[in-house]
Amino acid sequence: MGEFFNKMMEQVKEIYSKLDRSKRIIVGVVIAVVIVAFAVLFSVSSAEPNALLFADLPADDFGQMTKKLDEMGFYYETSGTTSIFVKPVERPVIVTRLAQENMLPKGIPGFKLFDVSSWTETDRELDVKYMRALRGEIQRHIESLANIDKASIEIAMSDESIYSDQQTPYTAAVTVHLAPGYDKLSMKEIKGITFLVSRAVGPRLKPENVTVTDEFGKIISDFDDDFENEKKEYTIIEFRKKIEEKARIRLLKDIRDGLERIYSADRIQIVRLNMDFNWDKITEEQTEHTPITMVPDDPKTPYSERKIQDSLIVSKKNTKENFQGHGWNPQGPAGTEGNTPPGYKASDDQFAKYDKSEDIENNAVNKTTRSISRDPYDITRVSVAIAIDGVQDLPRLPSGEYDLDPGKKPIQTPLTPEDLKKAENMVKKAINFDDARGDQVAVENIMFDRAGYWNSLREEYRKKEQMKMLLLAALIGVVALFVGFILFRAVQKELERRRRAREEALALEQQRMREAALKAAEEEGIDVELSLEERARLELQQSALQLAKERPDDVAQLLRTWLAEE
Repeated sequence: MGEFFNKMMEQVKEIYSKLDRSKRIIVGVVIAVVIVAFAVLFSVSSAEPNALLFADLPADDFGQMTKKLDEMGFYYETSGTTSIFVKPVERPVIVTRLAQENMLPKGIPGFKLFDVSSWTETDRELDVKYMRALRGEIQRHIESLANIDKASIEIAMSDESIYSDQQTPYTAAVTVHLAPGYDKLSMKEIKGITFLVSRAVGPRLKPENVTVTDEFGKIISDFDDDFENEKKEYTIIEFRKKIEEKARIRLLKDIRDGLERIYSADRIQIVRLNMDFNWDKITEEQTEHTPITMVPDDPKTPYSERKIQDSLIVSKKNTKENFQGHGWNPQGPAGTEGNTPPGYKASDDQFAKYDKSEDIENNAVNKTTRSISRDPYDITRVSVAIAIDGVQDLPRLPSGEYDLDPGKKPIQTPLTPEDLKKAENMVKKAINFDDARGDQVAVENIMFDRAGYWNSLREEYRKKEQMKMLLLAALIGVVALFVGFILFRAVQKELERRRRAREEALALEQQRMREAALKAAEEEGIDVELSLEERARLELQQSALQLAKERPDDVAQLLRTWLAEE
């Protein structure tokens, strides 16, 4: 390694010796700049970072603190207008000097102000201390939120009045500084801050009396809630309409189900069903005083054994005083003469009488306290109008079938007044009819217009009759076709049988003629040359004759089979 560095240094010296004067100067300057840069970098990197002296300082404290550090001659750096950094070695000295000058930041006091009290404090001083403590606690609470970096609160508390209707409400102003990374507060977050301040101060500070501004003095709590209120009101109205519609449909179903058990569904028409609702919230507080039951009633007996008493004596005091004799005046300490003049002393020797009677009696009674909350809604009125159809039917023939003559009108049978009254009473029971609240029920017998139904029934019946005729004609045609086919097959078989009979007779005749010719030729001694077909037929006939002679039963059975097949 040593030889390597020696060779390198020799090469550098050789190259440097070959340079002219100007180039040597440039190389020397460059080497000097590099050495100085490394020295500065080493010194900066090895220096200790500044230490935090104070953070989150208010504007007043920040200004006074920096001014004091300038006067003392200490080096410091700032971050914004809230934080101060100093050298680590100087920080203990700076804190000690500031403490000697009573310049340490006070911070947020809160309710720690009441940790130290003085017996010379006045009510006004206590009110101011309470306001400062409350303001500090609210500030600490708001600054604990993630999106709030700093906050300041001012609360204006008005004097209380002996008249409750003349109380002046409190007001408050809140200034917030957003934390890094947050651009603005949402409407819900601003509402949360206003409600937080309002609930912390008390009932005299309403949320609408809390003003929230940003660090630029722009009011951010001045948003219009009219749209939100209207939206909420619209949602409530829609929700109520849904509940009312469900109640109306449920009642409508109950009425229809009850009537359909008596009348058919097509004879009932609910013309109208209206229900008026009252959504006012009602809460009652009732206090009831009742007698005290001394002996309860026995439910097993037909008479009442119950004994009651209006009240019970809890405590009783009787005081009686009676005084007769002379009145005495005090004469002072023993051994001294009294100060009463002689004339008054003589007149004091008079006869006196004093009576006092006091009767105090405390009685206890039964007391029942009820807190009653009404239903979310009340039905104030129900109006129902129902139309019921009478009995309608087409005229019928003696056979029981419909008379489809369009000139004849349907038979209509109206309901009797008793039936209408029964239906009306049933509807009243279904809606819990209350005449006092103005309920109305109307049940009328109205003949429904069923002309379209009757016409469709006639048309359907007519189509059925036409279909019956078509089916009958088709059936007759099928039967005729079947009979004709059978006759055709019979005639065809008969003609075939006759043709075969003629052919068999002709063949038989030819056979007889051939046999006669053969016999004549044999008798005359003439040799007759037969063809192969004739020889085969002759041999077959001889075999058949021979078989008929030997097995006549089998031949008869074979012939029967042939005849049956034909």
